Amino acid sequence: MPSLVRRAALLIVLAAAGSCRSRDEAPTRPRYPAARMVAVVDDYHGTRVPDPYRWLEDLQSPEVQRWAAAQTTLARPFLQENAVRPWLLARVDSLAEFWKEPGDDSRETSPLGDVALSAGQSIDDVWVAPDKRHAVYTVSTNGSEWVDTRIRRLTDSTDLGEHLEDLLWSDASWTKDSRGFFHVRSLKPSPGERVLRKGPVVYYHRLGTPQSEDVAILRMPPTEREVELEQELSDDGRYLFIYEGNGAHVESIGWLLTRMHVLDLGDPLRPAIGGTVVPLSAARDAAYRVVATTGDSIYLFTDRDAPRRRVVVFSLANPSVDAWRDVVPESADLIDDVIDIHGRFMVQTLRNVQNGMTIYERSGRRVRELPIPPMTVIERARAGAANEVVLEMMEGFSPTRRRYDVVTGRMTVERAPRLPIGAEVYEIRQVWYPSKDGVKVPMFLAHRRDLVRDGSHPVVLAGYGASSQLALPYLDEYALASLEMGLVIALPALRGGGEFGRAWYEAAILERKQTTLDDFIAAAEYLVREKYTSPARLAITGASNGGLLVTAVINQRPDLFRVAVAGVPQTDNLRYDRGRHNTQFGNPKDPAHFPFLLAYSPVHNVKPNTCHPATLITTALNDDRAPAWMALKYTATLQAAQSCDRPVILRADTGGGHIGDERNDAADFIAFVASQLGVTRPGMVPVSP
Repeated sequence: MPSLVRRAALLIVLAAAGSCRSRDEAPTRPRYPAARMVAVVDDYHGTRVPDPYRWLEDLQSPEVQRWAAAQTTLARPFLQENAVRPWLLARVDSLAEFWKEPGDDSRETSPLGDVALSAGQSIDDVWVAPDKRHAVYTVSTNGSEWVDTRIRRLTDSTDLGEHLEDLLWSDASWTKDSRGFFHVRSLKPSPGERVLRKGPVVYYHRLGTPQSEDVAILRMPPTEREVELEQELSDDGRYLFIYEGNGAHVESIGWLLTRMHVLDLGDPLRPAIGGTVVPLSAARDAAYRVVATTGDSIYLFTDRDAPRRRVVVFSLANPSVDAWRDVVPESADLIDDVIDIHGRFMVQTLRNVQNGMTIYERSGRRVRELPIPPMTVIERARAGAANEVVLEMMEGFSPTRRRYDVVTGRMTVERAPRLPIGAEVYEIRQVWYPSKDGVKVPMFLAHRRDLVRDGSHPVVLAGYGASSQLALPYLDEYALASLEMGLVIALPALRGGGEFGRAWYEAAILERKQTTLDDFIAAAEYLVREKYTSPARLAITGASNGGLLVTAVINQRPDLFRVAVAGVPQTDNLRYDRGRHNTQFGNPKDPAHFPFLLAYSPVHNVKPNTCHPATLITTALNDDRAPAWMALKYTATLQAAQSCDRPVILRADTGGGHIGDERNDAADFIAFVASQLGVTRPGMVPVSP
């Protein structure tokens, strides 16, 4: 999905467009597919809560599938019959060329050779054995994140007879002898069970054996819903590290509530798979991620006793916290990532949501800070020649590669294509605004340099504010095309995110989750107050947790927004067990959690007989993370409550999963905003919507 932030597990849908003129209402009210109501009432700790659209939870029901298909048919003219859409697709494809390497036709050479795939299938990940003779690869069907895991002999491009089932988000870690690999397998929920997965187990699979003979290394009970397991091998292949965690997951540092385990395999070429797994932490109490090993010395990236994170070193002979020694101590800057390159630590930082990079020796000696331009997002750091680090970055409006000699400090710009949209016409700036409780929240804005603040401009405000994820000023091809259409793009760093470390995240979890909503509403009020826009010109967008955000705030402030786009939203706080995220959001089975979950649960707080924003809700019937029935129930509720002619439409895909199709999703989202704001593509005469 298009986004200002390209972070792997982060879905902020940036979908909007600018315009020359607008009208307050769509011309006619759609005739929505009938949604029957049922007399279902649940009792939660003495509080009776009606659920009139409970029948929409049965996604296998032909009635539900017909209803979802009818909704999608109704939505199609709003999304595709618009002059913006074909221009946008062509423009995005043109701009995307600037991200490609010279001569790159985007067809990477795969070590697998030709793989027979059925319709709707795609290869997700590939892990090649150290001896290059075999590879593990995963196949997804219609975007599902439950994958079929296959093993291929690379010498003749032939799949072995064995394959593994029930893997979800699991890497494969080959042992150095190339005879097998570690992975995580989970139990799928039973039909009707409202949970993502259960009972994860770390297994070792040996080549030439059936899955039933896999060796369990660390097992969670089959009923366990909240705990996740991840595994990785040390670079030398001697140690298997297992992370047992829950809560928010941050790509660079892992689960924020983790217990670490280690299995010493001994000789990496003759690994002792049956050894004892030793816990290195007593409880799931902090974030831990091993970044390097030397002998039995472990270099650990953690926020234990350091809310803005640090790197420590300790010996496995004495892993006690009292024996830890700081290598990179905590400072005022948040440590976003730590990468071991050429035996040095590349420490990526955030200072007021601005990227930096500092180099440290493993001894802890600070080598130097690299000069990173303002409004730059570091996408990737990798090794170059000896003593060189190569940074792939988005510098404002240009995807750039810089090469640094970390000893001399010499820097060369290796690649900096000049896009046909740039800093001479557009700018990215950071502003700070007060939230409801007075806390200052930073927000990035992108717009024309000559913008006059007269309240007339169309603005899209994108938000997420959960799981300690980051909102950084990454302007991709979708955002750039939107800028060309006159859009002002706004991206606030809402609490619940991780822009200032654990405290910023914990300020908006559990009973404090309303803080995220307040921060988002305050961002909209700032944009109106400072005359960037008006409520009639303001669109909001978000996906996944951002979809929860969007649906919750249009319930609370329907007067503040003209258009809303909620991608794959979680809208029912009472009927879905968030499993690993219960420590972030809460569990309705807990009588202490139920009141605050009900207070902002989107499907339970729609105001009847109210003029809500024009709203597009998207989902996929095979979404593993945010089951589609939540989007369906919210759509039915909002359509019944809508008092004005602004449309409330649902696009329910039959496949695509939680991630979807970025290109077509963006085109649909922007076309919807265009149809509601009278948006035109550049050079087109504006017409009334």
